[in-house]
Amino acid sequence: MSGKIQQSIRLSFLLLAGWVFSAFASEESLRRVPIQPASFAYCGIRDLQENEPNLTGSDVAVAAVCRSMMYVNGLPQDDYRFNMAHSSLRGGRVFFEDGSNGLYGLSPHETAVGGLLIGLDFQGNHPLTGPFVYKGVCPDATVEVFEFWRFVSLTVFGGKPFSADVLTLSLGDFYEDWWTRGIERLAHKTGVLVVASAGNGLRVSDRVLYPAGGANVLAVGVVQSQVEPDGTPSLRFFSAPHRRISSFGPTADGRSKPDLVAPGRALVPSAYDASTYEIAGDYSSLATPLVSGTAALLFQKIYQTPALAERVHPETRNCVLRALLLTSARKLPWWHKGRPEREDDAFVPLDWLQGAGLLDAKEAYTLLTEGARPEEGGLKGWDNPILNGDHPEAVYSISVPAGQELYLTATAVWNRAFEERFPFRPLPEEDGDLRLELWRIDPNQTEKILVDAGDSPVDTVEHLYVRLPEEAASYELVVRFSQPQAARISAGRFVGLAWSVGPDRTRDNPWWYDLNEDGRIDQTDKVIYQIFEKEQSEIFGDPSLSEALGLSPDRIELLRQRWADWRSYWSLWSAAEEALLPSNP
Repeated sequence: MSGKIQQSIRLSFLLLAGWVFSAFASEESLRRVPIQPASFAYCGIRDLQENEPNLTGSDVAVAAVCRSMMYVNGLPQDDYRFNMAHSSLRGGRVFFEDGSNGLYGLSPHETAVGGLLIGLDFQGNHPLTGPFVYKGVCPDATVEVFEFWRFVSLTVFGGKPFSADVLTLSLGDFYEDWWTRGIERLAHKTGVLVVASAGNGLRVSDRVLYPAGGANVLAVGVVQSQVEPDGTPSLRFFSAPHRRISSFGPTADGRSKPDLVAPGRALVPSAYDASTYEIAGDYSSLATPLVSGTAALLFQKIYQTPALAERVHPETRNCVLRALLLTSARKLPWWHKGRPEREDDAFVPLDWLQGAGLLDAKEAYTLLTEGARPEEGGLKGWDNPILNGDHPEAVYSISVPAGQELYLTATAVWNRAFEERFPFRPLPEEDGDLRLELWRIDPNQTEKILVDAGDSPVDTVEHLYVRLPEEAASYELVVRFSQPQAARISAGRFVGLAWSVGPDRTRDNPWWYDLNEDGRIDQTDKVIYQIFEKEQSEIFGDPSLSEALGLSPDRIELLRQRWADWRSYWSLWSAAEEALLPSNP
């Protein structure tokens, strides 16, 4: 009997036994048991699930492109599947493009992805946590699983019909290739939201992987997890992304990546039995399904709400979702655009390590629902205008009240065009670069003052994050063609646009005190603080001191440039003698 047949029989038995075991469990009877993955709480997913219990991903199609674990002579060995016998996956709406039953050729990596996306198990257990309910981001979504080389050869290259709302890839390569451009073309032609892992930053030279590095793809980096007080790996405490675990931009052609960051460490289902869970590490592969699943929840809300569905063009739904997710993201400490300079760079839309910030699923949902019909002057809004020669710009009014410290966040997203056939080269003659501007209207309505602008010559994203004066004022948010002639050469540019005005959500984040970005808050950070507070940063000219304190040249320069701006965040360290913060705030 072949190994595959033996494995299939074994897993079929586990599937039946697990079904009988779980038949006695109910969500009601176990509702007070802790819920895993605990990391979902850090990025707003649990809050969204609790506030909107009917938001489960139903009516949404997710395509998961998965790489085989082994290749022989360059050929995949078909070990790429979710373990559908596992108690968290056996009830999932999962189909395999090759027609298999998912009971052989299993992949631990892809089983983890599947669990985070659609896992549901009321009787989970692990030695470090005890009993728990396991619930993925979108357990009722329909998932079609593709083997990577079948997908790129049959669908990308061969043009096999493809339909999905979200395409998720926890894989990539260091270089752009025909298949990465082909996936970008798929996004442009079908409107599917492509979400891909940025990579794990194993070396300083490691840039963001492709297709995550592509213009039409949402790239996901990973934040760093912490440890519990007893020294065990934490499933609930996270800090910020770090270069040693999360690949960072810019890309080789100068574009800003990643787009977002999310947690990776979590309990995930095992590939080789029916009930075991394992602790996975800080991998962008496992941060990606958190973003993909959140997008599925937003798509469900759109499709089930006629007032929302009628406002989203099918061709530009991916741009709308990217604009919503980036605008709602929570900035983490030390967020800045591009190089370590005093002012944000108008030609660099995102932070090269954080992107637009940390995924915030609850805030994305709020922006989707509250901003759907923005009234004149609304503080939250989104739209998907079409710009062309007759309508070269779109203008939106925003009225800001007095007496609060508020920030405006806004994002414009559009797709790049590619050839229909191999090798899917870009079509710059069909593209028109866009610019995003914020204007302040003076009280007499006679003059406009440019407050901020984003105008990257290479990105298909423009992102603003602006502190507003604490006084009542009227503003205009404008998206327009960067060059007037672009309106004439472009047949029409579909744009996803979103904006939100609200308080600074980073002020109370304790990770401001991690000055050398090593994922810890300790005595070393206090020494660095004292040096900058005494205006003695010139001593960092000694490389041995900088190395001993764990300070990179970019970090030193950023602290020098922005210390005065961020000085108000140091209320907890107003005196050098003050006690250190704990490493796990």
